[in-house]
Amino acid sequence: MNKGVFKNILIILLLIITAFSMIKYLGELKLRHRLQDSLIKAQDEIAVLTQEKQNLLQELRKGKKLKDYLRASKNRIKRFFHDKAISEVIFEEANVKFGILKAENNLLKPKLNSIVELRKAIRELKARKRKTPALATEGNLGFLIKDGKSTNPGKVKIEVVPFKTKK
Repeated sequence: MNKGVFKNILIILLLIITAFSMIKYLGELKLRHRLQDSLIKAQDEIAVLTQEKQNLLQELRKGKKLKDYLRASKNRIKRFFHDKAISEVIFEEANVKFGILKAENNLLKPKLNSIVELRKAIRELKARKRKTPALATEGNLGFLIKDGKSTNPGKVKIEVVPFKTKK
């Protein structure tokens, strides 16, 4: 009987060990499933963060390009303002010269309106021409069209202002 009691105790002990092992195994399985779920969530978060990183890197590159473009635009604007200032100076000089020429024109109009004064002016020009040595002249020599071609590539504006005579 000793053998029967010993067998029963051994069977009970084995059943207890088996039950304990099964409970432990089920606990480990639950833990494994929780860890797998956590791993899947972590991998999803890694994928999302990687995508966000790529987007941020793209935005950073765009920002750098925009910064370079802004720097180039600032340089162009500075150059335009510099060119504008130079153009204004040239324009002012041209206005002064135009004013002088207009004043000279106004002084010459009365003189050249009478035939007698016109003849005197022509004689003076001829005399001046004879006194000065003939130099090689460049340019269009006053021609607007020479040999059937325009000598001035731009537009030419000719302004004729009639002289008002006193009656």
